[in-house]
Amino acid sequence: MDPILDAEHVRARAEAVLAEPLFWFPVRHHSPAVARHLVSAIRARRPRVLFVEAPSDATELVPHLVDERTKPPVAIYASYRDDANVLGLAGIASPAPDVPAKFASWYPMLPYSPEYVGIKEATALGARVVFIDLPLHGQLRSREERGRGLGGDEEQETAPEEVPLSVHDWDALAMESSLYQRLAAAAGYRSWNECWDALFEAPERFPDASSFRAELTRFCAAVRATTPPSVTEADGTLLREAHMWRTIAETLAAKGVAETEAMVVCGGFHLFMDRELGAERPLPPGTVYRTLTPYSYARTSELGGYGAGNRAPAFYGRLFDHALAESEGASFRAMVDHVVAVLARARKEGELVSSADAIAVTEHAELLAKLRGRSAPSLDDTRDALVSCCVKGSLEVEGRAFAKAMTTVETGSAVGRVTPELGRLPLVHDFYAHVAALDLGETIAKDARTKLTLDLRQPDDERRSAFFHRLRQLGIPYAELLTENQQGTLFREVWRVAWSPEVDAELAEQNLHGESVEAAALARFDEELSAAGQGVDVVTERILRAAKMDLPGLVMRLHAVVGVAVDTDARLGPLGRALSNLLLLEAHVKRRGLHAESATALVHRCYARTAFSVPYAANVPAEEHDEVVAAIRTLGELLLGERGESLDRALFVENVKTARNESKSQLLRGALSGVLTELRVQTTEELAAEIAAFAKARPELLVTCGEFLSGVLQTSRTSLLLGADALVAAIDELVRVADWEQFMVLLPRARAAFEAMHDRTRVSLADRVAVRYGLRAEEGDAIARIETSVEVAARLVELDAKVAEMMKAWDF
Repeated sequence: MDPILDAEHVRARAEAVLAEPLFWFPVRHHSPAVARHLVSAIRARRPRVLFVEAPSDATELVPHLVDERTKPPVAIYASYRDDANVLGLAGIASPAPDVPAKFASWYPMLPYSPEYVGIKEATALGARVVFIDLPLHGQLRSREERGRGLGGDEEQETAPEEVPLSVHDWDALAMESSLYQRLAAAAGYRSWNECWDALFEAPERFPDASSFRAELTRFCAAVRATTPPSVTEADGTLLREAHMWRTIAETLAAKGVAETEAMVVCGGFHLFMDRELGAERPLPPGTVYRTLTPYSYARTSELGGYGAGNRAPAFYGRLFDHALAESEGASFRAMVDHVVAVLARARKEGELVSSADAIAVTEHAELLAKLRGRSAPSLDDTRDALVSCCVKGSLEVEGRAFAKAMTTVETGSAVGRVTPELGRLPLVHDFYAHVAALDLGETIAKDARTKLTLDLRQPDDERRSAFFHRLRQLGIPYAELLTENQQGTLFREVWRVAWSPEVDAELAEQNLHGESVEAAALARFDEELSAAGQGVDVVTERILRAAKMDLPGLVMRLHAVVGVAVDTDARLGPLGRALSNLLLLEAHVKRRGLHAESATALVHRCYARTAFSVPYAANVPAEEHDEVVAAIRTLGELLLGERGESLDRALFVENVKTARNESKSQLLRGALSGVLTELRVQTTEELAAEIAAFAKARPELLVTCGEFLSGVLQTSRTSLLLGADALVAAIDELVRVADWEQFMVLLPRARAAFEAMHDRTRVSLADRVAVRYGLRAEEGDAIARIETSVEVAARLVELDAKVAEMMKAWDF
């Protein structure tokens, strides 16, 4: 029989918990209603011990949490590194078998989170606070457990990002219950949040803490009774509850506290945990770290990706403040404040809204609440009213700016801080130490945005550059490189530097990778480098980034990783990009005055490998043509530069000729002929003859000349200037013999090829066309005449004489 239909069973179970000598208070995380009634209950009972559902290994942080200098939102941060691979997840929850699996969790607390206000109130009354939840590393399942499943069934291996982390809410369990699903169907609730707000959040619904606690306990009993047991078995709920009850029982016994002198604050689902103590599961060994970190409303919101998030942190903060002040009509007052704030923000976004709209929205929200049988407007009623009254059209299109304003105001911008007594996470401490040592203190000022131009030949600027690149590797939003992939920036970098509260939060997130910026960046880099299936271009790009970060062990990685990648990747496109990366790496190493032998050897090795790969790219799919042409151009430019003398030129030329003979692609054939001309292996007259041959070819071949030209113009630049006359004549002949239809087919590709040329080359070629058609005199055929007045001409003669007199004393 479905327990939801057995009301007496559910009521009896709830009444049994309510009657226990141990006082259980059910909570929903970040609920202002729960927080308000919990404060009243603590003041009425004045417990000696308050048990709170929070990681049990973080109880030591309570003094820092209640410190007056700590201002929520804050979060209990925990990290675990499985150094000995006791969970067997290395290579599953980490990039490679030799990289330890790492996990982290956050337990956020807002100013109105029930746990936070309960801890503050209890400590103010002199009560001991004890956290009871299972720590992060106790909730992780080993590879063996995941393989057989908690229920004994075989499971598929989970990808690293799917490894379960700490869960701190029972919302997901409630949504699985048939009670909620039937409520939603009957009352028309569109979400679990709407259901909760309608049933419990409005301050006007419950006169006191006792009635609120009783009603919420009965509701939670029904949710628990209608949640499939397989759900609680699979998600680790039973494991956590066993730890909670053991902690409660052992603490009461150790401290000699009677159950009547204690309170338990936990998720409503856990009120009905099994009171029988089973065998305790040992916590896995490894590196464990926990602390208190600043947090923000943005990170706590559901939009921030937090699974147990609050959908509108700022809105519920207003509701809590009004309700705590015990003002009449708290819901209405909070709704009005929120509407006014949204409309003010919308005006900044360019929306034409006024106070008349505010009146219309509030009236509409009240009518919606009455129609839906609610005692006061909820967030959903307010949202619907705002959209109905202020958005003319689709919310996604016409109302995009207004929707942005709604989200911004609902979320809020509050950022917390932690008492300095606690100190900072090692990584956070190292960050600020570097900021001070590198004279970047001014960038930490609030709202400061600084543009820094670094000369990498200066030692101080080079150290700043390495620091910024390491932060980029870690994803810390502090420094943004503005000269990425720009020409002529080998010795110069331009950065935009701006601090925000998110910097500290991201540093806390990366702390599990290392306790210094260098160590964390190196760990992240090694994880990336260990990932399987990376092309040689990706590997060399990452090594180049490592050089910019000034990470240790670069030479070792060059030999161990890049050499293997070069030897095993036979694709011309990636090899060409890798060669470009290695040339930059070599220049970087030389600039820093380091031993460049390894980098130079890899350049030669990659050049040879790339040259050998040219014939294998002769007939690659069309989508790879652009990268193949880019690789051919890179090789040609390298041979024409200073490095050309030290490279095997004949190796490249021979392979290019082979590829040209085998290729069925006119684009690639043009690129290969173009680079041979650029290298003076063939003359411009011979290249012109190849183009002219299209004029005598079959019609279906003639129209492909545009592709051939496109390839030529991408790899041959100097030769176009030297042999322009012959090339113009060949193209002229081609256009002359083509009929209209053939001309219209070859025109688009030919036109695109000319537009892609460098401006100087295109102008020079156009000049030759003008000369050929008599539109411009050949250079030297005419003398330019300067039209001017007699006075100006006389002045020019005078100046010319003075210049001649001055030049007599010059020693050339």
